[in-house]
Amino acid sequence: MFRGLLSSRLIQVGLVFFVVVVSGSLLYSWQTRRATIAEFTRADVVPHETRSEQDTVDTSTVNFEQTGTPLETDDSQMADDTDVSPIDETSEMLDMADAFLPDDFVSEEAPAEDAPVSPYGFGPYPEVPADFFGIPIWQKGLSDIPVDVGKNVELTDRVLIKLWQQGDKNIIGGFLQNGKVYPNYPETVYVRERIEESDDGLVTTNLSHITGPPGTNIYHEDIWRGNTPPHVTVIPMDDSQGFYPYSFLNLGEFSQ
Repeated sequence: MFRGLLSSRLIQVGLVFFVVVVSGSLLYSWQTRRATIAEFTRADVVPHETRSEQDTVDTSTVNFEQTGTPLETDDSQMADDTDVSPIDETSEMLDMADAFLPDDFVSEEAPAEDAPVSPYGFGPYPEVPADFFGIPIWQKGLSDIPVDVGKNVELTDRVLIKLWQQGDKNIIGGFLQNGKVYPNYPETVYVRERIEESDDGLVTTNLSHITGPPGTNIYHEDIWRGNTPPHVTVIPMDDSQGFYPYSFLNLGEFSQ
């Protein structure tokens, strides 16, 4: 019976048509599946690249907010890629400037310390040597002395300090007389001589003034009589002795 059916031409044509339809359906299904797999494969690559680019943008944004300027963000990213620390150009320039500046250079913006100055217009006080024999008037805190006295004492102290700095370390004091400063030394007195002429033409030299440091007044009487002790030095107060303070201290503009 089945053999008879298969021998029929109509049945044979139907079977061939069925096989062709099924084969075409299978082929179309396989082609569609292959195209779909390829499309999903490309779609999977593109989103991955997009996510990578998005991550990079986010990182740059965070770095920008942390560092404050795009330039510093680029430097930071370059440091991450090359393992090289960024160079602080400002610090490097300052170091180079310091290397070429002299050691005693002081910036004009640096406030200068207020140095004590003379109330008599002589400018800043001189530096007092550590081994100086005495205390100058400006370090004694004397404020109630007369102006003329204080001015003369300051001039005397300034002269004695300069002499000390020049190597005269035997000074034990000084005084100002007739516009000149005379340094005092141990066992030394100054005398002023007066030349007198009598009616008969006799010329004699007499002492008119004797002065010296404390302790030498016990020799004055002997000196008046012309009996100077051998250990006492007598210095005539002539024009070759003493120091004019304004010229010696270069205070010519304050001279009255």
